[in-house]
Amino acid sequence: MTQITQLSIQHFRNCQHIQCELSRGLNLIVGDNAAGKTAIIEAIWVLATGRSFRTAKSHLLIQHQQEALTVFTEVTSSHENKSIASHRLGVQKTTQQSQLRMDGETIQSQATIAQHLPVQLLTPESHKLLEDGPKARRQFMDWGCFHQSSDFMPLWRNYQRALKQRNQALKKQLPKAQVQLWDQTLVENALKIDGIRQTYLKNLTPYLVTFCQSLMPEITENVVCQYRAGWPKNTNDLMALYALNFQKEKALGHTQYGAHRADIRFKFSGQEAINTLSRGQQKLFVCALLLAQASLHEKTLQEPVIMLIDDLPAELDETHRLKLLELLQVLKIQHIITSTSQTLIPILNTNTTHIWQLNKGTLIQKSLL
Repeated sequence: MTQITQLSIQHFRNCQHIQCELSRGLNLIVGDNAAGKTAIIEAIWVLATGRSFRTAKSHLLIQHQQEALTVFTEVTSSHENKSIASHRLGVQKTTQQSQLRMDGETIQSQATIAQHLPVQLLTPESHKLLEDGPKARRQFMDWGCFHQSSDFMPLWRNYQRALKQRNQALKKQLPKAQVQLWDQTLVENALKIDGIRQTYLKNLTPYLVTFCQSLMPEITENVVCQYRAGWPKNTNDLMALYALNFQKEKALGHTQYGAHRADIRFKFSGQEAINTLSRGQQKLFVCALLLAQASLHEKTLQEPVIMLIDDLPAELDETHRLKLLELLQVLKIQHIITSTSQTLIPILNTNTTHIWQLNKGTLIQKSLL
């Protein structure tokens, strides 16, 4: 299984120095509000993805009066009939730059870290996946596409480069011929990305149906994932669409159609989930999405993800907390959970559980006895 065995955090927000060995099952971090629990979750997420889920300003992550932050993990992965692989992954951030390290060597690609550290995130804001704009839903979908298809990232990079150049040409009001220089590359990559996304959502949907039934048995209708490519549904020729809308896009100064505008809509009985589910059900639905994605990941790659859950009691009631923890245990997913109270988190297996108390930036492991 894939798991973080060692974690070290230095000068990340109010965490002066955190160092611990993690269990392969539940890792519970208990502390008062503002003690730094979320910062630990955030630090792992920053290492895995290159970005924070709390701020776009990376300098705010560095502890006050410090020049840099460091996050280091040792990650092991073992598959059936295969030897155990171990990697040391790290990031150091200053106000000016980031440096990624893997097994003692400096590397350039965040994708390399992400490939070896497949983490998912559940926070008190996760339900906004349904109500906010399409960006978060694209990120959810593309996380799966990245791990499922080795072709996805090169295609996405090529697409983004062409999109950037085309948008610059439109913004500068360059002649049509110069804008259209990028159309062929944009279309070729967009169509291939579209195919990967459609395949991924087709494979994901049965898992999502299963976990919705498990977490929300009161809902009898099956969920439907309605994929939107980023251009009108009846479009047969994307090149022709660009030509037809050139003047409109020139006036806007950016490319209106393409893979960068894709979205997913989740529906029950033809109605969007955001309109039919209660706030509590929306949180459960996001849990179902993450579990479905984790199950498909394990099925395809023969390795589980690592689940980061910030303030679980704020997300789910007692019954559903227990259900989620049971599912994580069955799926053999290492999970790192924060809470203000140990009594709010049921301990299902003491052999695979570690508990820490966080106080004033100091992490102290507690006895399970």
